[in-house]
Amino acid sequence: MKSILIPLILISMIGVAFAEAPVVKITARGEATVFNNDMPAAREEALVDAQRNAVEQVLGVQIKAQTAVQDFMMANDDVLSMVNGYVKSSKILSEKMEKEYLVLQVECEVSKEITPEAAAKVLRNYSCVVGFVNEFDGQVVSDQRMADLLISKLVKAKFDVRDASQLSAVSGMEADLTAAAQHQDMAAARKIGYALLSNLVIPGTVTLKAGDSKQVSGFAGPVTVYIYTCWVSVRALETSTGQIISQYAAPMEGIIGTGPTPEKASFDALSKAAAKAFGKDFFEQLAAYGKEKASEITIQVDGIPNVDEYMKVKNYLNNVRFRDSEVKDEGFQEGKTSTFSFNYSENIHLVALKLDHLPNLAVSETTKDKVTARYTAPQN
Repeated sequence: MKSILIPLILISMIGVAFAEAPVVKITARGEATVFNNDMPAAREEALVDAQRNAVEQVLGVQIKAQTAVQDFMMANDDVLSMVNGYVKSSKILSEKMEKEYLVLQVECEVSKEITPEAAAKVLRNYSCVVGFVNEFDGQVVSDQRMADLLISKLVKAKFDVRDASQLSAVSGMEADLTAAAQHQDMAAARKIGYALLSNLVIPGTVTLKAGDSKQVSGFAGPVTVYIYTCWVSVRALETSTGQIISQYAAPMEGIIGTGPTPEKASFDALSKAAAKAFGKDFFEQLAAYGKEKASEITIQVDGIPNVDEYMKVKNYLNNVRFRDSEVKDEGFQEGKTSTFSFNYSENIHLVALKLDHLPNLAVSETTKDKVTARYTAPQN
């Protein structure tokens, strides 16, 4: 059983203040389907499921509940990064079969906060936190429309997105979001990124004000046209350095929207402001950031016994490469070290983390551009 541990010079020197993180001991249930009588793989999957449940109980943050390890597929980024970031240790208390499911009771020690050092290994470059502070007619309100407009574009650009609703149950995070959005508080923005293990934080503000309505002539007589003006400011920050990756400042005059009802007029203003704020320039800068993170990495695996297992490992890597290139290999030679390489935009520790959770693979070393692993005989 494995214990699972998620000006530019001035900006890079800004730190995030964390107190010594309290640790909570909690018992959580985890379950997994047993495929092809593969108990070791099911036990590993159920363990990760229990750890995910423990993190959610302690932090109140919902983690995507996709299978972590199933039928030789790669582990889900969000699940493993959150688990690896916050679970300090775990111990299986009991296991039993319920129909086709293996069910574990697991005692986990979960940290309520994460240090930048621990988070650095599992921050994802293509994961971002999006949150807006909305002020409508002088009142701060809860409104998800601007965030949703940005999130839809980010998802199309293949970013994994966490929105501000995931921060509500984490102590102090709403105040940090307000500080980051309204006061450009760099430390608060970075703290949010570390908490949700995302290497991009995108805070923003939306100000919406009603103008005087107008009467215009229509086919059936006078028609009232409502007017709203919208100001949007937003910037994308890198958690690990505090560097500003992309930003947009609201124009002085604002963006005007109109409609036959106040609701339609306000949404027209929001939509037009979003089109300006989240346009080509904003996303080109984010795309350039991603390209800068891409580099070639090498995976070396010792002891693969046959061609079938070799192809399974290659399929693992084809699933993990994410976006950048196909996996190159040197072919299988019995008794030789198998070498694979591909471009990768995320932290190499995420590759190592995934490989280490797969049946029959154990990672022995991770460097800046290489992961070394060994093939181990299946456990009966």
